[in-house]
Amino acid sequence: PHRVATHTTRSFSTYSLISLATNATKNENKGNDALKSIIDFSRYPLNEPDGHALAAIVDNTRASLAETGAATFPGFLLPEALARAAAEVGEKAQRAHVTHAEHNMYQLPDGDPRLPLDHVRNRKVETRVASLAYDELDDRGTLKQLYRYDGLVEFIGRVIGQRQLYRLADPLGACSVNIFRPGWSHGYHFDEAEYTTTLCLQTAETGGAFVHSPRIRASNEDMAYERVQDVVSGTLPTSTLSFAPGTLSIFAGRYSLHAVEEVRGRRDRLVAVLCFATREGQKNSVDVQEMFWGRSL
Repeated sequence: PHRVATHTTRSFSTYSLISLATNATKNENKGNDALKSIIDFSRYPLNEPDGHALAAIVDNTRASLAETGAATFPGFLLPEALARAAAEVGEKAQRAHVTHAEHNMYQLPDGDPRLPLDHVRNRKVETRVASLAYDELDDRGTLKQLYRYDGLVEFIGRVIGQRQLYRLADPLGACSVNIFRPGWSHGYHFDEAEYTTTLCLQTAETGGAFVHSPRIRASNEDMAYERVQDVVSGTLPTSTLSFAPGTLSIFAGRYSLHAVEEVRGRRDRLVAVLCFATREGQKNSVDVQEMFWGRSL
């Protein structure tokens, strides 16, 4: 929700779809052998956490987040690992639960009756997305191996300035995959989570761009009505996040208005959402689980 606490969870968004923080226990996957076939350690040496190379990457990433609200790591996945992950999701995509709904850009449950219906606070946008749940992914598959890697959790924590970070305890939403089929999109919105971590597995043939504003909010309490209006009217220019397959991204979605444009062509847009929390033992609410995966556990 709209709090100062830093966490990355599911929010009604393509990169965080309703962020009710969640936990999970540290996995025994501290070793790097399995990850050598998944992460390009030559570019991103997460397996050398005390090294100068990784420290430089962390420093540069923090600067990028502060300036633009986003940071990307192209080629984070090795090509073979990317192919395996995309193939797994492609095989299971038809079983993913579909969410098709309208929501306001602030992801708040109700409108403000004191303001006109067409005010940015009350204006409705449409989102249609399918989500493949964590428990539907292969236990020994690329995505679960990556998510269970302690080195990744530690790296994300360093980047966002969170000394202690945990994986979610949510059997559905810990690490899930957003699937945007042709004609689907995600309307403008802010995320509930301060930061969202995603991994691009497959882009659409055309369309499906992730567009975002500069950081236009200073806090959760800052509604930034005029700046939001400037974004949706086109007065304030937006940027497009570089999102090639294999790219890991960290995005400050609580402060930047963002959207996924309509997917076109015949290829689905596939993006994994990796969720973390600042406290152990947390999971998504029953309502959120029902909304995005059609069931609760």
